[in-house]
Amino acid sequence: MQTEFSSGDGKADSGFTLIEILIALSIFAIGILAVATLQVSANLESRNSADITQASNLATGQLEEIIHLPFLHSALDPAASPHSKSSGKFLIQWWVANADLNSDGVVESKTVDLTVSWKRLFAPGPNQKQVKIAFIKHDD
Repeated sequence: MQTEFSSGDGKADSGFTLIEILIALSIFAIGILAVATLQVSANLESRNSADITQASNLATGQLEEIIHLPFLHSALDPAASPHSKSSGKFLIQWWVANADLNSDGVVESKTVDLTVSWKRLFAPGPNQKQVKIAFIKHDD
């Protein structure tokens, strides 16, 4: 007589094999890496947006200062262009040119090209960024 040994009630072994666990962990790790990459990218773009906002505010502030200067002020002298000043990591520059809009030989306005530039750190692509504003200042 032969004896048979059984390990239970005849059902197949239940549970996960080591291969199934490794595959599940690999899929989970890929998902976590994708989320981490997305988080880093979102953080960089948030910083970029903050820089653009700050540069726009600096450009607008400098524009307001220039608008309120007298027409013959040294900051509006075309011979001294480019005029510049800095604010933290931002460089504010403006170029002035005389303009005779009605061609009568008299300079009655000046064109001003204002640029705020900065360098982005730890960001892909070109590091130099700029915000530009162009406007015309008329003689009062």
